[in-house]
Amino acid sequence: MPIRMSFDRVADIYDETRSLPPRMLSRVLAVLLEQLQGKRILEIGVGTGRFALPLQKSGLEVVGVDISRRMVELGLAKGLRNSIFADGARLPFAPRSFDVTTTNHVLHLVPDWRDMLLEIARVTRESYFSIVERGSKSPLQEAYHRHLELAGYTWQAPGLHERDLSKVLTPDLVMPVGPFRLSVPSGTILQELERRDYSSQWEVPEDLHRAAIAALRKTWEGKELEKEVTLEVTFWRADRLAELARRPL
Repeated sequence: MPIRMSFDRVADIYDETRSLPPRMLSRVLAVLLEQLQGKRILEIGVGTGRFALPLQKSGLEVVGVDISRRMVELGLAKGLRNSIFADGARLPFAPRSFDVTTTNHVLHLVPDWRDMLLEIARVTRESYFSIVERGSKSPLQEAYHRHLELAGYTWQAPGLHERDLSKVLTPDLVMPVGPFRLSVPSGTILQELERRDYSSQWEVPEDLHRAAIAALRKTWEGKELEKEVTLEVTFWRADRLAELARRPL
């Protein structure tokens, strides 16, 4: 089995660094609740339940799986009723157990992402969806990786980003939510980058990491970062995922 990238190391700060702003989350949830009423839902990479928990609180039946035991523990402690430790590419469920399955910011971390898509197609009766972010990226994160590349280090995601799925498999339904204008103090992002909160940083050599952070602080310290973001709730028929998984890109 390919090596899995567990988020145990950032589980305790995950909500702090990955949660959507309240206004953005409420708008996304409104779209999801309209589409998912009466459905049994599986979320692969459920984490601490940033989407599953509010959907559950709204009356939907959600089952979550994650390969991080600590993330599962935190989700259960927050009130998730059905969250289990399991591999999304080897799901412990019978065929057609769920109406809808979702992954969010997960596929790019999975080397055998094709196996995961086949598993989703196997256990899902109707559709698969992902909440995809479009818009300006954090200039600080881009500057961090650009500094590393100039020093000869490049990180390559082992899988396929959900945001790139639509380039290789035309969605059946796309519902934009937004745009939203966000303002974040640079110090917040600098602190996250310095702590190596993001999976793309975990294998960066320490000397290169320290040099990149020093360069960023010199340029960005004390500034306010502005960006515009649109979220897309994007649906595909589940059977079409198997078609993509079996063909070369």
